[in-house]
Amino acid sequence: MKHLIYTFAVTCLLVTSLHSQEKEQVGSAYFQAVDEYKVKNYNKSIELVKSLLTDGKSSYEFYALLAFNYDKLNDFENSYKNILEARKRKPDDEDLLQASLAILTRHKKWKPAIELAEKTIPLYPQNPEVRYFYALALSEKGASKTALSQIEKAKAGSPNDFRMLELEGKIYYNLKNYDKADVSLRWASSLNQNSAEIWNNLALVQESLFKTNKKLGKKSQANTYLAEAKDCIRKASDLNGESNTIKENSKRIVALNDL
Repeated sequence: MKHLIYTFAVTCLLVTSLHSQEKEQVGSAYFQAVDEYKVKNYNKSIELVKSLLTDGKSSYEFYALLAFNYDKLNDFENSYKNILEARKRKPDDEDLLQASLAILTRHKKWKPAIELAEKTIPLYPQNPEVRYFYALALSEKGASKTALSQIEKAKAGSPNDFRMLELEGKIYYNLKNYDKADVSLRWASSLNQNSAEIWNNLALVQESLFKTNKKLGKKSQANTYLAEAKDCIRKASDLNGESNTIKENSKRIVALNDL
């Protein structure tokens, strides 16, 4: 999910506890499967884990690794089935619950994501990732104000996570609160200058601020926002020139004239 940045956390989850076990108990196949996952050989990783299960070995880490591999292959059914198997073996585990929410939101399963988040937050109220996924699902279901309150709480635990700020900016944009959207997305772009989506969204916000100031007769402010919108959409195009959305936005914004 453009909003899923958990590969490092996944690797830690999959390796840490098993390193404390004797390797003879699981053989080298599991560790090779983790390595295959890390280098994006997802089918090979799945094959290795399944060979362990066939041999009668079983651990929550095995099912978690299967879930993450299937997730990367955009196979939601197998991904979520296996993360549930992992959770059966380690109920209410914080990492597994967080991973479940990540999988649900990446595959746009908003309702079950909301339901799971509402069960998880009381268990781990300080976990910013859980609140982020909750806010994302809420925003997609139109509960923008509730989503913003969850983002505020998530930011308290992870103030420099650009995803939180990007989502906050998108919500404010949808609410037509362009000034606050501008602040959030500028901050997000300062933390991640290589995201075409952030630059695209910031360009849209500044385009709207240009139009707003134009209606108010504020020529200087309007032209400043227009120049920034053009600069932002150029950065987005440089990063992802193949995106049809960015192409359309670029064509429209570049055609706008100063007052």
